[in-house]
Amino acid sequence: GYESIEIHLEGYLSHFELELIEKIAKRTQIIIHYTTSPFNVKMQERFEALGVILPNHTHVSFDLTEKKILTTQPNEAKIKANVFSVEERQEQIAVAFVQIEKMVNSGISPEEIVLILPDENFKEHFTLFDSHHNLNFAMGYDYDNGRIYKSLEALYKYWQSFDAEHKYLLERYGFNFESVEKLSPTKCCKIEEFFSVVDGLGLLECPLLNGEKKEKTNERVYEKYLHFMKIFEKEEMSLKEWLFFWLKALSKITIDDVRGGMITVMGVLETRGVSFEGVVIVDFNEGIVPATSSKDQFLNSSVRAFANLPTKNDREALQKQYYKRLLEQAKEIAILYSSSDNKLPSKFLYELGLESAVATQAQTNLLYDQSAQFVEEKDPLVEHFNAHDITWSASRLKTYLECKRKYYYRYIQKIDPKKEDELNEGAFLHSLLDHLYREKESYENKEEMQKNIDILLDQLLPFDDAQTAYKKLLWKEKLKGFVTSEIEHFKADWRVMEREVEVQGEIGGLRFKGRIDRIDQNATDTLVLDYKSGSTAAANKTKNLEKLTDLQMSIYHQMLTGKYQNIDLAFVKILEGGTIEEITALEEKNELLAQHIIELKQTKSFTAEKCEDLQKCKYCEFTLMCERGEYL
Repeated sequence: GYESIEIHLEGYLSHFELELIEKIAKRTQIIIHYTTSPFNVKMQERFEALGVILPNHTHVSFDLTEKKILTTQPNEAKIKANVFSVEERQEQIAVAFVQIEKMVNSGISPEEIVLILPDENFKEHFTLFDSHHNLNFAMGYDYDNGRIYKSLEALYKYWQSFDAEHKYLLERYGFNFESVEKLSPTKCCKIEEFFSVVDGLGLLECPLLNGEKKEKTNERVYEKYLHFMKIFEKEEMSLKEWLFFWLKALSKITIDDVRGGMITVMGVLETRGVSFEGVVIVDFNEGIVPATSSKDQFLNSSVRAFANLPTKNDREALQKQYYKRLLEQAKEIAILYSSSDNKLPSKFLYELGLESAVATQAQTNLLYDQSAQFVEEKDPLVEHFNAHDITWSASRLKTYLECKRKYYYRYIQKIDPKKEDELNEGAFLHSLLDHLYREKESYENKEEMQKNIDILLDQLLPFDDAQTAYKKLLWKEKLKGFVTSEIEHFKADWRVMEREVEVQGEIGGLRFKGRIDRIDQNATDTLVLDYKSGSTAAANKTKNLEKLTDLQMSIYHQMLTGKYQNIDLAFVKILEGGTIEEITALEEKNELLAQHIIELKQTKSFTAEKCEDLQKCKYCEFTLMCERGEYL
């Protein structure tokens, strides 16, 4: 055996690893080299329990067999780093390239420079702009971003829906659609037949067991293929089910970066035990550095501590130690973070003594081989504007008041937003409640109303998959408070008289139209109701009314005043217990509407400027056209 074993330790040892090393130390001399800091106190406590007390902030070597310290050297390394803040996340790419170039120009060898990605998914963005192949991604590339995987995924999605959109996607990926149509996704088959089908489509990057050799073979795919052939030898499943499992297997594959880049790109866990002269770290934001794990959400820290499992604080401290050791050994350091969407720099910056950051405007032209081909659009001028020629709606008026550029795109250029694939919560609720009151204008008890809601959920969500079943249960739970409030409402002699009613009329000389969700009546009064699944704070505010843009209820009030007597207006907060919230400051809002109408009639032209409130751009469908948000 060995006379002596030396271990250069970074980070933590598990209880099992420490127990194993302790047993070896009884037979062979074990010397451990370790650097202590406030971030590895827990490991120091474990060594103390074994009889070795380690000084903090020290490079220490100790003999675990003899339980004695051999050498100590105070860790006097100072971290001197340049900290940069940028607006958008993608701007960090350009700044990182500039900092790497500066390090090379200062005499640091490219092989001695590392780019750290705390969020390794960011590598896709760096790959996109690494046109000169200067980067070498130590973590490799994800196979599920390649053509083969994307093609198989498109086939699986087509087999799920058989819709035109996924058919078009198959054609874009080069599928022979006649060949695809001959395949039956529900046909049961053995694993050999499934792989024969995949190979026949040209989407298997390895040879079949009894097939011809291929010029290009992916060894990792071949390993997965052999594994499947072994463990599923006797199984039978449909083609669609086989494809699902094969996609899951392929998604775990990573491909080595063989482009030969000299600048190493790593995740933080890969940095233990290595040192670089130049270090560039991006995404140094709270929540990313140190990264939190989904594992910590399954068991809380007290349970983990009781079970001797790593806690959230332990994981964070371990990452901090890796960062600290990497930075202490570097000559030049650049740390970057973004401030978009109210992101904050990591508090770890202050623990490292790095408080001040330089706000930087990225040279985004560095990311492209040639300058942008599009001509920057100046604010369009709408010269011939006549409000009398338009039939206004509450949403159209709101858009006009909030952002002239959005109004220009939607109503003058007539650019329609992309249709949403996901079920829109508000639209679904409107449809459900419309059906609920088609047959009955009121309900006498909760049981009857809830039963009808359950029936309608089955009719409006007819699919039997697990996701739909979950949605049904979720809606039933969410609507319980609404049902209770509605029964109380009907006990006060209110009845649903009209639903989803189209109204048109003239207000101040301009034509308006709208769709009212519901009109209730009792013996003397009329109640106009608007369903709300979100917040009503903006639409029903009483202060700073001059900034109010949602005048929907004032428009309804003006159009219905001559048709009904004793009109009241209210919001129904469907997901907040069905609370009926009366409209406040209606007279003031009516006056504001009248004022806007006067201004509209006087407007003959306007400049389609972008709005000043960037928060309104966050969910706007024209964000890219306005060059706002996370776009360069």
